[in-house]
Amino acid sequence: MRSVAAMLGALALLAGLGWARQIEGGFERTLAVSGPVDLDVTTDAGGISVKAGTAGSVQIRAILRGQRGRWSASDIERKIRTLEQNPPIEQSGNTIRVGYVSDKDLIRGVSMRFEILTPAETKLRARTDSGGVRVAGIRGPVDSQTDSGGIEASDIASEVRAVCDSGGVRMNNVRGPVFARADSGGIEALNVAGPIDIETDSGGIQVSQTVAAPIRARADSGGATVKLAPGAGYDINVAAGSGRVTVPAITVRGTLTRHRVEGKIGGGGPLVDIRVDSGSVRIE
Repeated sequence: MRSVAAMLGALALLAGLGWARQIEGGFERTLAVSGPVDLDVTTDAGGISVKAGTAGSVQIRAILRGQRGRWSASDIERKIRTLEQNPPIEQSGNTIRVGYVSDKDLIRGVSMRFEILTPAETKLRARTDSGGVRVAGIRGPVDSQTDSGGIEASDIASEVRAVCDSGGVRMNNVRGPVFARADSGGIEALNVAGPIDIETDSGGIQVSQTVAAPIRARADSGGATVKLAPGAGYDINVAAGSGRVTVPAITVRGTLTRHRVEGKIGGGGPLVDIRVDSGSVRIE
């Protein structure tokens, strides 16, 4: 009996592995464009990657995989083949929409990951329910949002907006304003040449600026480290409910305690407004 049960278990495992290997697919398209691109990408599950490619074309690669659940293998197979034959891609001049499916049943049980190469002169809107978003090397602005999964943006020449319910946000070398919100996950915004506005419910904050501009940061649980633009002046208003506040030499005009500091650095300038409920704050 034990050997029969083991054999049945092995057969079930092999069947499951075979199902996972077989139910997959994808499609690729290259679209011709001229001038700046307005790119709008969405997927329910799978994630989105957008990187700078060559001028004059947008290259789209989709990876389709079946997800185990209440759907049969034949049903998933049908959905994937239908998506391959009719890729959800729309183009009107330099405006491109990717991943918008009118028949929502077609993507139930199917993860659809997009890997896109686009000209550097691209404006991006990216949305995913489950899966991360990665963007690199485009001008922007970038407007990204995910329910479950992190967001990464690097080498962006204008504004970046990043919102995620579960997952962290990482940004580096952004030459414009930064706006980030995370319910669960830390936020890292480094080498930013513009204003910074970030909030996280659970997670730490790390920020650095290359050009003096206002900084606003909020964290319910997690500390904050802020590196100011070299040689610049700032107004400082920082409070840590449970933790220590550490700042460089300042001219105090109001409050100076272990948990709160208000004053000026280098004669004053843009406001650094930071509130942390649990954790310490360090200004460098």
